[in-house]
Amino acid sequence: MKISQSILFISSSLIVGSTSVFASHHFESAQVIKNPSLNQLDSFVFQSSRPDATAVVMTFNHSPKSGDNGVYNTSALYNIHIAEDDKYLKGYTYSFKFDSKGNYTAYKLDEPNAAAGKKGNKIGEGSVDKTLTLADGTQIWAGVAKDPFFGNSPGLHIFRKQLAEGKYDPNVWRSSQGKNIFTGRKCAAIVVDIPNKQLGKKIAVFMTTDLEENNNWQQVQYSAIPLLSHSMMFENSVLKQEHDQSRPGKNLDMKDIVSARITRASLLAHSQKDPVAYGDKVANMLIPDVITYNVGTTAKFSATNINGRKMSDDAMSEMLTLLIGQPTSQVITDQKVYSQTFPYVIPASLN
Repeated sequence: MKISQSILFISSSLIVGSTSVFASHHFESAQVIKNPSLNQLDSFVFQSSRPDATAVVMTFNHSPKSGDNGVYNTSALYNIHIAEDDKYLKGYTYSFKFDSKGNYTAYKLDEPNAAAGKKGNKIGEGSVDKTLTLADGTQIWAGVAKDPFFGNSPGLHIFRKQLAEGKYDPNVWRSSQGKNIFTGRKCAAIVVDIPNKQLGKKIAVFMTTDLEENNNWQQVQYSAIPLLSHSMMFENSVLKQEHDQSRPGKNLDMKDIVSARITRASLLAHSQKDPVAYGDKVANMLIPDVITYNVGTTAKFSATNINGRKMSDDAMSEMLTLLIGQPTSQVITDQKVYSQTFPYVIPASLN
């Protein structure tokens, strides 16, 4: 089969760039590099430890520290969007505004895809490291936690270099000795545990962060699918900015970029009879960039199906499998830096 030179050129250019990787969505923009407190990391959606409830976890800030804006940016809104239809018109947005003392105000808006800065109604006030229980049974926790993500960053570094050179050695993951650079790292987290009776049968979840500057709100980051930008999409700063300021339904133009990336990687791995068709298939699976979940079922993020994402899911291996087109393990042992009960993350101090 002939692969168009344009696809190979586009894919090749997308592979070359920064090789730093800290988690699913670290270092997406200049603002995030300057302000770690704005830096979205991972999104998780899974069945609660309570009967008939669903847990949604947003992690952010790769280097929390004491001081003003050291953990939470007081000029920001941290948003968890939950849509109940494929047009993103029905559902909710939970938003959180923090002050300099670690207290926060929680808001709920009966729209899953509203404009940046729109908060809805205040539903409660809480303090970090303490559980806030609302009248409707929703539980909320926010605080500093151990980073639950695990990833073979040295292997990914070598893998990217190989693809840029037009080759792929499947032994790269073992030869890199599988070092998990997340060991001992901390992050900030927001956990919302929602009774299922408040949700539709199927939900689509994504996260955004909004920043207020000069009385204007701007969306500075967007995330959902783990490692999408690092492994599937781009290192191009213009495209990164476009993605971070997009929303579901408005990032469909990314499909061609994702498809081209996958086409080239699977071609180099000799894993697919028709790399172009395979690239299109996976791109359709990953774009729009949301985590879908059938409420009340066992969550599992895999290369064959996205049904939520548990903290124990090996997201990096699954994304590599999708990219390369054959079963791939990052050769990292799950260090189980999470809990089976609320708030699911393991609280940590800043010291």
